[in-house]
Amino acid sequence: MKRVLILGGSVLQVPIIKKAKEMGLKVIVADYDHNAEGFKYADKIYIASTNDQEEIENIVSKENPIAVLTAATDAPMKIIANIGEKYSLKTISYDAAVKSTDKYKMRRTFDLHKVPIPEYILVKNEDEYINSIGKISGNKIVKPIDSSGSRGIILVKDNDTNLENYIYAKSNSKKGKVLVEEQLLGNEISVESITIDNFTHIIAITQKVTTGAPHFIEMGHYINANIDKDTEEKVIAITKKAISSLGISQGPSHTEIMITNDGPKIIEVGARLGGDFISSHLVKYATGIDLLKLHILQSIGEDIESNFIKKTSGAAIKYFTSRKGLLKSVKIPETIKNMNGFKEVKLTKELNTYIEDMISSNSRIGYIICDGKTGNDAFESCENIINTIEIDIE
Repeated sequence: MKRVLILGGSVLQVPIIKKAKEMGLKVIVADYDHNAEGFKYADKIYIASTNDQEEIENIVSKENPIAVLTAATDAPMKIIANIGEKYSLKTISYDAAVKSTDKYKMRRTFDLHKVPIPEYILVKNEDEYINSIGKISGNKIVKPIDSSGSRGIILVKDNDTNLENYIYAKSNSKKGKVLVEEQLLGNEISVESITIDNFTHIIAITQKVTTGAPHFIEMGHYINANIDKDTEEKVIAITKKAISSLGISQGPSHTEIMITNDGPKIIEVGARLGGDFISSHLVKYATGIDLLKLHILQSIGEDIESNFIKKTSGAAIKYFTSRKGLLKSVKIPETIKNMNGFKEVKLTKELNTYIEDMISSNSRIGYIICDGKTGNDAFESCENIINTIEIDIE
C-alpha cells in the first residue's frame, strides 16, 4: 500500500488525513501533541515536532512515503520542501517555501515583481521599531515575520511608539523580527487556487469576516465574496502574478488580499491549502471541486484534471464568539440539524477549559458550517443557528 506522511495532526489536518485514507493510502501522521485529533484516523503515528527537520527526515528514511504534505499551516512548509528536494518528492521548491513563509522575504519578492502590497519596514530591535513608526503615515499593522493564525498581530494607531506592541509581536516570532506596515483599509478576501505545471487555476474567492482591530482574528468566511466582475478580474490577475513571483510551480495556494480604494493589494500568500476549513469544506460545498483530493493526487505524482467544472452555490463558516473565562457549558439544540443550510457544528475547546481573550485563532471555541444558494445565504444560516446555541463562560 502506498504511504503518505502528513505533518500535523490538529483538527485542521483531520480532513486531509481522512481524505488520504478514503483514497486507499496508508496514512502516517506526525505531531508533537500526544492527544492530536488526527491521530484517531491515522494508520501510524509519530510523536514528533513538525518543525524538527532531523526528526521528520528520520521518519521519512524509515517509512519511505511517496509524499510528504500538510494542510492549513505554514509551519512545516520549509521542511516539506527540503525533504521534497532531497528525496525527489512532489513538493514546492525550498526557495518558494522560504519566500512564502517569511513575510519580509515575501514582501521583497513582491516588490521586485511589482506586485501591489502595503508599505512596510523590517525592524530587528527597539530603536528600529521606534524610528519606523513615524516613517509610515496613518495607522500601522505590527506583525511577526514568521507566524500564522493572527498570532502576534496588532494595530498601532498613528505615531504610538509604545514598546509593548513591538514586544508582543516579537514574542510570536521565532526569528525575533517584526514587520511594521501600512494598515490597508477595504474589503478583505482570500483566493483559493491550485497551480498545475506553472499555471494557476482560481477555484474560489472567499469573503473574510474578522474581529477587526486590534488583532484581526478571522471569525468567519463565505464563498463567494461580494465583489463585482471588474474587481474579480483584477483579483485573479494579481493572485496569479503573486503566486508566480514566489516560484510556486505546483500545488494549492491561499492568497489574502485587501481590496482598497487604490485596487487590490496582496497581504500574503500561503503555499498550501487554506485553513479554517475553507479548502476542505467550503470550496467543495460551494464549487463541487475537491481541493484536498487534487493536492493529494498531485503530491503522489498522479496527473490531475485541469478543466475544472464548477457549480455555483454558497458555503460559509462562522466561529462562536467567546470571552475570557472558564468554559462551563455549551448547549447545542438537536433541532439545528433541521435548520436551513446546516452541515456541521463542532466544539473545539473542552468543557472546563480556561478561555483566553480573543487575541489569536487559538482563542476560538467552536464553529458552524452551512451551505446555501449564495455565500450570503450560507453565512446568514450560520448566524441564525449560532443564535440558538447557549454558551456559558464564568
